[in-house]
Amino acid sequence: MKRQEWQRYTKQAQHTLASAQRDQNAGDFDWACFKAHQAAELYLKGWLRSTDCFVTGHSIVRLLAQMDSKITIPPALQQCARDLDKVYIPARYPDAYSEGAPMDFYDADDARDSIQYAENIAAFLEDLAEHYGG
Repeated sequence: MKRQEWQRYTKQAQHTLASAQRDQNAGDFDWACFKAHQAAELYLKGWLRSTDCFVTGHSIVRLLAQMDSKITIPPALQQCARDLDKVYIPARYPDAYSEGAPMDFYDADDARDSIQYAENIAAFLEDLAEHYGG
């Protein structure tokens, strides 16, 4: 594992997750959801790139699937990935809905859940990194 690459990505992921939490507290629930997705994406890309896997794209589900086949991904974590992928585009783009703006469709529960999903992915990867010397 390339420790410096892992640390570089986790630093940004932690910053993004903290920003999501600030957005949640400010009532910007759409942005909190999107930033939770971004934080999880950064954690996963950090893990993958630190283990010499070149990755592109934004799907948390796809990024999880690219992890080493020796690593078992718990079903609950796969569900977190699916739920986070559902907020990636519609939390930002008004044309994702037939009418209204994204801010009209997200609430405190959505933000709380999205942040929790990102935290679950972060904890899983941080435990792995500790095991692999990150």
